[in-house]
Amino acid sequence: MHCYVFVAERCRCIGCYLLASLSTLPILGLAGCALCGLAVGIMWPGTIGVSSQECLRGGTAMFAFLALAGDLGATVSPTMVGTLSELAGGNLKIGLLVATLFPVVLVVGLLGLRHIRKGNARACAR
Repeated sequence: MHCYVFVAERCRCIGCYLLASLSTLPILGLAGCALCGLAVGIMWPGTIGVSSQECLRGGTAMFAFLALAGDLGATVSPTMVGTLSELAGGNLKIGLLVATLFPVVLVVGLLGLRHIRKGNARACAR
């Protein structure tokens, strides 16, 4: 169940990134950015909640690694968007279009992980 919620939110995030980067009307670009913020806002609390349910013995170290990964993503992503935008002549839309890769990779990873977990569950049942 959790996987579907995360995939749905990431798909909404992909749509918002595409709206922000490909729209010709500035108001639609702004709406894409705002809606993307709503789609991303659920990710951090959701990750913490799912992690604490799935990894009962994760403890402090797990939350430290989650915080580290979150901080790394919050540093690398905007830096990459800004750098690519600058290289594209100050065109922020190019940077946002390339940033669409982040949620795409996450969706592929989540679906792949779900597929692997289903295969392991079948193997254990035999």
